Amino acid sequence: MLISIDEIQKEVDEMILRSGFPRHSVNICSSPIGDGTPYISLENNTYNYIYSERGYEFSRKVTKSLDKLLYWIISEFSYRIAFQYELDHRIKGRDGRRIAFPKFIEIMANMNPAWVSEAQCEIQKILTETPYDDSLYT
Repeated sequence: MLISIDEIQKEVDEMILRSGFPRHSVNICSSPIGDGTPYISLENNTYNYIYSERGYEFSRKVTKSLDKLLYWIISEFSYRIAFQYELDHRIKGRDGRRIAFPKFIEIMANMNPAWVSEAQCEIQKILTETPYDDSLYT
């Protein structure tokens, strides 16, 4: 059985607070805003995590698993925090992902230790497709 958008927001808030971030660092939307912000719809007994902009849907992830949905929500938040951390700690001549990706893994581990392996696989897939390249930052 699916839980409501309000209950999903409560779950996310609890995870965020336990990890030391302010409540409502992530605001769950249940309809498109039109600016690319993801929103959640509950359809056919599944959670739909949808990105759309100006009426055009460009990504939809579908799952029956609340844990998977929470991973997607927290992952997006964690990437934002990790890349802001990289920006604040930038090292000239280094691919910024060398700083952001470990921070992303750290944040995900703090949110839910069971997510570490999935987060590491996600990073590894990215690096397989686009390896670190410090030469772009000299």
